[in-house]
This record gives sequence, structure tokens and C-alpha cells, in this order.
Amino acid sequence: MTRLYQLISEMIMRNPTSKRIRLAFVVFSTILCLFIEAHAAFGQQISGFDRLNELRRLRDQLRLTDPLRDSDVLVILSDRAISEAAKRLVGLEFLLSKGGMLKLTSVESDLKTAAAVLKIGIQAKSSVTMNLQLTARINSGEFERGALRLPLRVTDVKLMNGGISSLILRTLFDEWLDPKTWDKKLPEIEIPMEIAETLRVPAGRFDVAGDLPMEISTPEYQAPLKFAVTSVLALDKRAVVSLRLNQDAPAKPIPASYVGDIADANAVDPMALEDEIARMSEGLKSAGDFRAVLSRRLINALLASMTTAHKADFDILLKRGRIRSEEVKVIVNVTNYTDVEGGEGRADVTQLDIESIADGKVTVRLSGQGEVDARLRGREYGVPYAISPHMSFSIKDQPLPLEFVGEGKKIFLRAAPGSTLPIDAQFNLKVAGHDVRFDRRSVAQADKWLNRVELPSFFDREISLPRKIKLDAGGHPHVTEIRNLGYTLSNMRVGAKDDAIEITADVKLDQPK
Repeated sequence: MTRLYQLISEMIMRNPTSKRIRLAFVVFSTILCLFIEAHAAFGQQISGFDRLNELRRLRDQLRLTDPLRDSDVLVILSDRAISEAAKRLVGLEFLLSKGGMLKLTSVESDLKTAAAVLKIGIQAKSSVTMNLQLTARINSGEFERGALRLPLRVTDVKLMNGGISSLILRTLFDEWLDPKTWDKKLPEIEIPMEIAETLRVPAGRFDVAGDLPMEISTPEYQAPLKFAVTSVLALDKRAVVSLRLNQDAPAKPIPASYVGDIADANAVDPMALEDEIARMSEGLKSAGDFRAVLSRRLINALLASMTTAHKADFDILLKRGRIRSEEVKVIVNVTNYTDVEGGEGRADVTQLDIESIADGKVTVRLSGQGEVDARLRGREYGVPYAISPHMSFSIKDQPLPLEFVGEGKKIFLRAAPGSTLPIDAQFNLKVAGHDVRFDRRSVAQADKWLNRVELPSFFDREISLPRKIKLDAGGHPHVTEIRNLGYTLSNMRVGAKDDAIEITADVKLDQPK
């Protein structure tokens, strides 16, 4: 910087300018050099050592766990979607306890491997107005004291006021131009450890045709679900969030710093580390703004919860109809027959397990059993009868094709159109001294039963953004006003492959309300 000042001074002294002009140039050059020197002092980027630690920690985390294999739900968000959402924070106001105010005037983000880089414009208003630009880095999440936190570090502070006022403000507010001051003042970013969702199955009613006509009713079912956030990864141009259902497996701790083998050649080579991370995260990409991967383990768990939710999954009403008729010749021809007058019963689904997820198809195996108290009338060898037998019926290990469809912001599971389930009923009657046994089969339209099972979608909601935050005398933030950010999804695709359900979509953000 001293050399730069000397060059500027020599250039001025060699030119035949007036003393007033030469004095103005000297003053200007002095202020310029002071600005450059101050910027150099407070605007240092992260060191090569710090960058290595960022990459090492991310590489170690990917070595410890494979998000695609170990997650029940994997959500991948594009840099564009995150950047657009971050811009909606512009206008956020921090009301200081002593009467001043900080206001966000701009937010820019750039997702890089192991770090999200933010450039935040801040206008500070008190007795004077000061415009600043903060550059901060957010690294992949780490578990600390029972919470998932995103390390936030300010690496650069620029004073955007120009002219003489800049030099004055630097003198008055020198402390606030040091990134370390902001690191001490800014609150930690803490990610909720749990995300609540709901599995919903609407009530239904449908007719069953066949040898034993009946009407089946199914109860409404809602199951609250809790997902534990197990990791938040910053990758090149995307962020990846992993979740597990019901915290059935504790999250593996994320290394806070690199602890590795001295012989690890990649540990001191940033480019080699980035290449290794790229290879390890090859499957963590998305063709759109949003990609969610729902594992087979999760879908099986949701189906299992449906089978255990009720003791009776089906309420059954038998319809009038003849279920048996046979001609018997004794001395003369006699017609033996059995008519159903009515009846009520219940059935329980005992098995609903995934057999395969591949090639856009999901096949499950379904079993169930039930009982009905029937009301029967008939004639046996000319003798009329009216009985109320207790009969049983079953669905035995039947394959059922399922599909997943997107509608708006919701994802539904349903039986494939036209799919059916055979219901086998067994009758054991004693009529007029005769044992009467026969089987009958009815066919239920499965697509009228499983036609709208609402799965957790993780995006059927508005995003609440803080509008005003008040800082008390102790520096603790309190949100006093919020606004909601809505969004729409387009080009949604739902597919089944690689033993998982995949949802991809593009995201369009609305203006906050």
C-alpha cells in the first residue's frame, strides 16, 4: 500500500498542475490508500487452512454415512431455489434495544462445495446511516449440545458509503467493520431436529361384486409422523437434507474438524478433496429445483402403520342375493338354495408389504381376514330354513400394483386403475340335518379402496419469514412480525425406481404476504 501511495505521488509531482490541484490529488490519493488498507485489514477471505477444514469435514461426513442409503427421506434443493428464497428476506428489520435499526437491503447466495456463501447488504440507522455488505459462509450442519447447527462465519465487511463520509464512518464505527464483531453478535443458525408430517387415508365406501355381493366401508385414518433431521450438506449448486422416521436410528455425529491419517494425500489438496467429494455425492443431484427420495423402508413403515391403525379396516354389509342353488333328484327334482337376507361383519388387513419398487411400478402383497354374522334363508330338500351363521372370509397374499401421483403440492398413493382383490368366503352350515359347505369368491375393486392415500410431501406448506426482529438489552432476538412466502410447483414428476420413490419438480416463489 505504501508503494501504491508513492507511485500516485510521483505521478502527480511529474505533471505541471497547480498547487491546488496537486493538493486535491494528494488528499484523494491518501483517502484512496486508507480505504484500500482498511479493506485489506477487514476484508480478508478465508485462509487455505480454513478451506481445507471445510472440505475435510464434508468429506469425512460423506465417508461416515451415505445419505441415499441411510435416509428415509432425502431432499435436494437447487442453488437457484435457495437463492430466490433468500432474496425474499430483503426488508427484514432488526430493532435494537437502544433505538437503532438494522435493515437487510440485499441478499445474494452461492452454494459451493462444503459452504454456502452469502453477501448481505445491511443499512444501519441511528444518528447516522451506514450501508454495509457482509460476506458470510455457512458450512454443513453439525450436531452440538443436542441440536443441529449450521456454522455461520462472517469473513468480510465492506463499508458501502462513498466519499469523505466513508472515512468518517470508519473512524466512528471501526469495530463494526471487523468480521469478528459480527461473528460474536450474530445468533447461531439452529435447524429443528424434528419435522412433523401426517399420513392421511380418507374414509371410503364401495360395492363389491361377485358370488357374495357386499358393501364395504373404510374408516378415515390419520397418523402423525415425526422425522428427525440427520444432516444438512452444502454441495456444489445444491443443498441436501437427510431425514429419518421416528428417530429410529440416532444420527451419526458430524466431525467438527478433520482428524485423519497423515498418509492421506488428499487431505492437503483442495482440488483432490473436491474431486473426491464430487465422486461420493454423484447420486445427490437433481434435474430440477426440488428432488425428494422416499426410501422403500419409509413406504413399508407407512403401509405397516395402516395395517395396525384399526382392528377393523373394513366394515361389511352383505347385500340380498342368492349365493347357492343346486338341483337334486330325490324322487322328484328338488332345488336346494340359499339366499342372503343381510349381515354385518368386519375385516382386518394383516399384511401390506412392498414386494418390489422398479421400472415405475410398486407391487405390494396384501393379506386380510374377517368374519360376518349373516342372515340366510333357503330351502333344503323341500324344508325351508332361516339361520344366522357365523362365517369367515379372507384375502390371501394377493399382489397389488400401486402407483404414486402428484396433485398440486400433494403426493398420493393409489392402487393402479382396474386392480382388484379377490375375497374368498367359506360357509359351513348345518341345515335340515345336512352339513352344507361351500366357498364363494367376490372381487373388490382395489382402486376404489386405496385411491387417495396422502403421503408426507414435505412441501405442502407456506414458509414463514420473519419481518421484524426485536433485540432486547441482552442481545436476544424476538420475532415480532412475520410474513408468509408461498410457492407453486411445476413439472412435477413422480417415479418409482432403484427401490425408492422419487419426486422432482421446479419451484416458483410468490411475493411474501
